[in-house]
Amino acid sequence: GVPRQMQDVEPDEIETFSLLKDAAATAVYGAEGANGVILITTKRGQIAKARISVRAETSVSQATRLPKYASSYEYLKAYNEALNNVGSPSVYDDETLAKYRDGVDPMLYPNVDWYDLLKDLTTNSRITINARGGTERAKYFVSGAFYTESGLFKSNTTDDYNSNIGVKRFNLRSNIDLNITKTTVVSVDLSGQYLNTNYPGVGTQDLFTKMSTVPSHLFPMIYEDGTIAGHPDPSSNKVNPYNLLNNSGYSKEWRTRIQSKVGLVQKLDFITKGASTLRAVLVAPSA
Repeated sequence: GVPRQMQDVEPDEIETFSLLKDAAATAVYGAEGANGVILITTKRGQIAKARISVRAETSVSQATRLPKYASSYEYLKAYNEALNNVGSPSVYDDETLAKYRDGVDPMLYPNVDWYDLLKDLTTNSRITINARGGTERAKYFVSGAFYTESGLFKSNTTDDYNSNIGVKRFNLRSNIDLNITKTTVVSVDLSGQYLNTNYPGVGTQDLFTKMSTVPSHLFPMIYEDGTIAGHPDPSSNKVNPYNLLNNSGYSKEWRTRIQSKVGLVQKLDFITKGASTLRAVLVAPSA
């Protein structure tokens, strides 16, 4: 009964999952149902002995595909060739090209693969625990979940500084049904979420743009003595991707959300046999 993003609902909480896409089925949702409606019904208690289940899972992720760039030697040799093709002299002589090829001094003649700033693999984990059961008087379903995922960036991680993408999420759900009388049922549903996210100080699009466009021969990621490397011309658009990731700060966000719903179902059979059932629902806004 509460609109929300699907990723806010833990898979282990779901009882049924329905897709409504024809006009008649989505008409009651008005304009919000124009592109279809996904209905997710979470689990509720059952008349049974308490059943506690625990589930833990972890998975490994990697980039689907990454481009392979030419080395500094190959790049500069091709650059010379391009100049020669239009009648211009070479900029880099054979001796200089050999130094880039042989790696005699990576600080003066660097050969940087900026995609080394990415990990080969990253992991994500999920742990859920829930309890389900009840009697004729009271039924319950209670669930708690923890999810964590980290990004592919290799940041200089310390206790106080971490610019890698990451998320930690805690979910808690409680669906309680109480039979107040033989004809009256009160349901109290609570859903809470605590989310902690981490991002680099610059956008990931900017990072990938610089990793893909900054030539490999301009400067090393960082000098051997720890000095920050960069283009000598401050007005140049050739920004060190390593600096963008590790020397541009980071951003943390903490978000909480609580949703609640109280429902009342009153059977009217005690007044007149076959009378309709009265339903009342109170939904509190997200907090």
